[in-house]
Amino acid sequence: MAEKVKIVIDDVEYEVEKGKTVLQVALEKGIDIPYFCYHPKLSIAGACRMCVVYWENINRLVISCNTPVQEGMVIRTHRTSEQVRENQRYLLQALMTRHPLDCPICDKAGECDLQNYGAIYGPQRQVVPVSALEKEREEYDWESDFLEYYSNRCVVCYRCTRACDEIVGAHALYVENRGFHSNIVPTVRPMDTSTCEMCGICVHVCPVGAIISKPFKYWSRSWLLEKGLTACNLCPVGCEIQIEFGVGDWRSKRKVYRTKPTDELNICTKAFFGYDALNRDRLLKPEVHGREEGEGNLVSLIASILSSEGKETAFVLSGYLPNEVIDSVISVAKATGSYITTPQTCDFFRIAERMGGCERITLDEIKDSSVFLLIGDDVTSTAPVLSYYIKGKVYKAGRTVRDSKLRPQTIYLEEVESIEEKGVAVITAHHFRGEEADRVGDLALKLKERGWKVVLLPKEGNLYGLYTRIRNLYSDTEAVLEKARKGEIRTLIVFGEDILEYYSWEEISDLRESLEHLVVVSPFREGLSEIATVRIPMALMGETEGTYETLMGEVRGKKFLPWAFDEIGFWKRVADLMEGDIGVKRVRKDRTPQGRIEVHLYRSNWITERSENLTRLYEKNLQVTEYRT
Repeated sequence: MAEKVKIVIDDVEYEVEKGKTVLQVALEKGIDIPYFCYHPKLSIAGACRMCVVYWENINRLVISCNTPVQEGMVIRTHRTSEQVRENQRYLLQALMTRHPLDCPICDKAGECDLQNYGAIYGPQRQVVPVSALEKEREEYDWESDFLEYYSNRCVVCYRCTRACDEIVGAHALYVENRGFHSNIVPTVRPMDTSTCEMCGICVHVCPVGAIISKPFKYWSRSWLLEKGLTACNLCPVGCEIQIEFGVGDWRSKRKVYRTKPTDELNICTKAFFGYDALNRDRLLKPEVHGREEGEGNLVSLIASILSSEGKETAFVLSGYLPNEVIDSVISVAKATGSYITTPQTCDFFRIAERMGGCERITLDEIKDSSVFLLIGDDVTSTAPVLSYYIKGKVYKAGRTVRDSKLRPQTIYLEEVESIEEKGVAVITAHHFRGEEADRVGDLALKLKERGWKVVLLPKEGNLYGLYTRIRNLYSDTEAVLEKARKGEIRTLIVFGEDILEYYSWEEISDLRESLEHLVVVSPFREGLSEIATVRIPMALMGETEGTYETLMGEVRGKKFLPWAFDEIGFWKRVADLMEGDIGVKRVRKDRTPQGRIEVHLYRSNWITERSENLTRLYEKNLQVTEYRT
């Protein structure tokens, strides 16, 4: 149990945990102390001096963010000390004197700390006779299509540089010059093709409008948007993110405008700039032969198709589905004697079976390690937020692109067993196929037996949940598709577009000719759903209450986007119509697709490739990124 001390803040005694700072304790107790440079996830900088308090015991002002609590300490904040109020007012005046005060055109208006504190501690007066023209500082062009820096607005709190160094580890920013002339500068320009991962954390932590997102610039105001918290399902980490959207009234258009992290700062470019995929040519209502169909009629139609005698059905599931939909589909497959498969049977499932099953390890277990072994593809591109927690000695056997920020010691796969330390081994499953997957699975089993924690890392958001549910039920995808080519399977129900990452468009299009029904469950009108006889909407983040098995544990999505289709309810209604349990059919075939998936930070799946923002970043970086295997 942590040691406690007693302190007094504004004449009220508190028993608090020793080792915490005055600011941390005050915020925990609901005592409002203003600050710019402090952030709970970042190291203490003590740069802004705004969090000043009066320490009665030593009769002086101190900054609360860097002052540990002590037994018997008596503290006064601005609520009970005029001296503190005057000091904070002076600091604000100094900042306002040099600040451009361009709130009408600043995207941070409405959520700017300087603006808010100015209102709380104002009205202000200019204490130094500086004209608007004299406020100009040298502007540094970041040469970016996505991030923009306004040097005049910067309060030099160092939050952005600390976040980039301490959280992401990209080291893409640094501070140039000193004092009022300080500027935040990219280590490499153009910014878009530097070590910057475009995670957007610097935009989020900036307390003013010094760093902004260009895709959001001038589109809307924060107070005009609706907001919701949900779990991101674009990769297996499962971060909690904020989505801000319009509902189509006088305030804003009906679309997603931006995404942001919580104060945990767990977000990557897939969510921060990939949000525009949620606005891309969405399939929002079911369609049969190109015409909109009511949910009730479609439920009956699907049940009728599945009940047809002598016509076999196969479900091709996606690693981005929530558990609730997977459970309903399993129930339907058991009732109708259908096949269940997923394209990842040739890599993730194959490795998992060879290593004796896939035990999901939480992020807390991963970040406590000091030794890491990365096997396969680029972990930073596959699950960027996971890389934020890999801090220590790193061995790498495989492709290294963005993982270079981890400063790994490059080794060959054959050298892995010679590593004497124990730690966390991360294997990117999509990198290995067929016999190669078998060898990696056997290696993973040996590592587990030696005491390593082995993370079999998918790139999909809920492949852990899918594997857990169908590991004893699934058929190999290649075997299912072969039966469909021969006409033995007449109905194929495909969820998402995972299959197009393993098979060419031509192969799937040709397969369509052998089927009586191709039912595609997709978030998008274009793509695979274009050749479907029946199209059913599939939810994205912010559109479902479903649960996902992730490195954060089991996380639950939230449904708040106004156009969301109730996919969980729909498939439950289908399942409720089907009676009996004759069991699923299974077919195996030791043959795998030849294509190899190589994940890019800005293009990692069929959802993110719909993002115009990420596509632009991908195309810019494709020409300059060097790959080292």
